[in-house]
Amino acid sequence: MECCSTAPWSDIRPSNLLREAARIYDDPRLGLQIDRLEGAAGIFAFGEKWMARALGLLRGGLSSPPASAAILAGVLKYGLCSIVAALVFMVPDSLAIGALGAVVAFYAIEAQFVFLFPLLIEGEERPWRRSIELTQAAGGTLRVMSIVLPIAASMLFGGFLGRGFMRSWCIGCLAILIWYSAVNQHLKN
Repeated sequence: MECCSTAPWSDIRPSNLLREAARIYDDPRLGLQIDRLEGAAGIFAFGEKWMARALGLLRGGLSSPPASAAILAGVLKYGLCSIVAALVFMVPDSLAIGALGAVVAFYAIEAQFVFLFPLLIEGEERPWRRSIELTQAAGGTLRVMSIVLPIAASMLFGGFLGRGFMRSWCIGCLAILIWYSAVNQHLKN
C-alpha cells in the first residue's frame, strides 16, 4: 500500500489525511477496525499495538514491533500538555479567553510531540527530540497545529456526528501515521 497516494507533500491537509485514513481503516481486508477498548487503563499499551500494526500495513504489510514505552510516554506527553494548558487557563480574568488560551497551549505542546508514538514504535533512540525535529520538518509549530487541530476535533467529536467514537479516534491516529510516513518520505527525497 502506497502511503499518502492521494495527498502529495505539497497538499498535506487534514481533510486529505482523514479521508485517506478512513479509506484504509474501513477496508475490511486490513483488519484495523476495532469496536471498543479492553479497559481504559491499557489505552496507551493497546493504542501502541494497534498503531504498530497500522504503521506496518502502511509500509507494505510489514509489522513493526511495539516499543513498550507508550504508557510512560503517554502520561508524560499528555501530562505536560495538560499542565501547560492549566497554567495558561489560570492567567486571564475571562473564562472564555482562558479556555481558548488553554486549548491553544495544549495543542502547541501537542504539536511538538505529534510524532512521538510512531517514533517509539520504530524504536527511535531519542524519540522526544526527533519528534520536535519532525515537527520543524513538517512546517513548524503553527503549520503542525493547523493540521493537528482538525484531526483532533474529528477524533474527539466525530462520534457525536454519527461516525462512531472508536472509529473516529482510530481514523485520527491513522491520519497521524500517514502524515508521519509522508514527513519521513519527504525528508528522504
